[in-house]
Amino acid sequence: MSKINGNNARLCHIVKRDHFDGYGFNLHAEKGKSGQYIGKVDKDSPAEAAGLRQGDRILEVNGVPIANKTHKQVVEAIKAEQDETKLLVIDPDDEDRPDVTKTPEKSSPKEENKKGNQEANGPLNLNMTAAELRATLASKKKFDPKKESMDFKKKFDIVQKL
Repeated sequence: MSKINGNNARLCHIVKRDHFDGYGFNLHAEKGKSGQYIGKVDKDSPAEAAGLRQGDRILEVNGVPIANKTHKQVVEAIKAEQDETKLLVIDPDDEDRPDVTKTPEKSSPKEENKKGNQEANGPLNLNMTAAELRATLASKKKFDPKKESMDFKKKFDIVQKL
């Protein structure tokens, strides 16, 4: 572990495996906080094996600081090398943040409100693995009419209606 600005930082070298889809973690921003954070880390994933933990804040991707980068730029940096990536991260405890991996024994009013919203809006699975999330999103891809092949007569009819 190395010290960065008085904080303990870890370098996680994540290497893809043939039998595992992706690195096995989600990346997100946190409202009111700068930077990018590690969301869910899949069990038995390359990310878990490399020591990545839920709640870690990313400082560098492949040796490049990401402080002023957008979410999209950080994702692109992670994907820049095909089969591996190196993330320099800070543990949430070193940033005076609560440990997001602990499950509260008693629900807070905010969690009770979330449960109410889940019942009103249908099931919301927040415990999905990254692989399950990718599969769900892929199955819900929207129809793109621009990609539909259309014969000339049909196009002509549409233009005439305008």
